[in-house]
Amino acid sequence: MPATPHRLLIPLVLSALLAAGSAGAQTAPPPPAKPAEPVPVPKPPEAPPATEAPADEPSVDAGDKDMQRVAACKERALARLKQQSPSVEDIFIDVDGLTIADADGKLGDTAVKGVLMGEAYIRRDRTDRANRFLCLTGADGEVLFTFFTER
Repeated sequence: MPATPHRLLIPLVLSALLAAGSAGAQTAPPPPAKPAEPVPVPKPPEAPPATEAPADEPSVDAGDKDMQRVAACKERALARLKQQSPSVEDIFIDVDGLTIADADGKLGDTAVKGVLMGEAYIRRDRTDRANRFLCLTGADGEVLFTFFTER
């Protein structure tokens, strides 16, 4: 068969495509990216040794001590009120409005170390009324005296 221009073109085009494809296949893939090295994290500075809180600033434990006083006063007052009136169900002491103070006094020969004053609600069978509340605590947090008066 005589060679026609189309027959000559096809092998030329194919060889050109193969050459281009093989040339592309021979190119090396880009080098893998080098993983970033971790940045060292600096250590936090060491905390200074714990020291006592200055006397004029309340310590963190002061809140716990105050709440222990409130709980002890409530428990003692509730027990006393239930002895006098079995209809008493509970006492709600308004802690937000409560004044809690350290004291350094004496009641007779007994040291008074804490005074709590505020409002309390005595819950009875049908009613609960606001009362003024007073509680005195001793050296070890023991309740010395509780007192209620209606407003």
